[in-house]
Amino acid sequence: MLGFSAGILGGVTLVDILPEAFDFAKEMSLSPLYVSYGVALGFFVLLLAERYLLATDEIHGGHFHIHGKPVLDPNHGLVGVSALTFHGLMDGFVIPVGFAAGPEVGAVVTFAIVIHQIPDSFAALSLALSSTDSRRQAILYVLATAIDTPLGIGIGTIFVGLGNFMIPAGLGLCAGTFIYVSAVDLVPELKHRSRSALVIVSMIGGFLLIVALSLFLPPV
Repeated sequence: MLGFSAGILGGVTLVDILPEAFDFAKEMSLSPLYVSYGVALGFFVLLLAERYLLATDEIHGGHFHIHGKPVLDPNHGLVGVSALTFHGLMDGFVIPVGFAAGPEVGAVVTFAIVIHQIPDSFAALSLALSSTDSRRQAILYVLATAIDTPLGIGIGTIFVGLGNFMIPAGLGLCAGTFIYVSAVDLVPELKHRSRSALVIVSMIGGFLLIVALSLFLPPV
């Protein structure tokens, strides 16, 4: 599932988001660097957040190692919820920016987010079970990681409302976060955890699925 998610995130970045961002910048007579700066900002925001704000030995990009013995550490849970919530906010932010660029781009981006939310939801559940024995606290952890994406959608909607000139930078920002999650979080974790050819096949399958969706979804 993580391999499939990595392939989808890489595919939607390379096939949909970046080409659309550069085309949008060209239409608005903006420098291509406008998009590139957005990519760099998205990448380094996640890098700095994980490195200095959300650092813990048990977190790899919000995807948690499942332990045989529960950790039962409140700090572990709090930091983990922060990491997953931050990722969820960025996931939500992408959706309105994608639809602002075009309905077909928004549809593909939303599909990628939905698929990516599946392993993130497993991560949230494993976090809740491993960091507390309180049923109420576990429910709060899962709830926090469930409302982050809708909040991100609201933030993204406000961002798009500032003007069309924000869209190329916003798409670049989205691309930077997707590149980070796919190339820095998921792929190294998969290489560390599994040497199975099925992982590689699932990554390629995720990428090709995005290519197929992009080819068959007609422009609106």
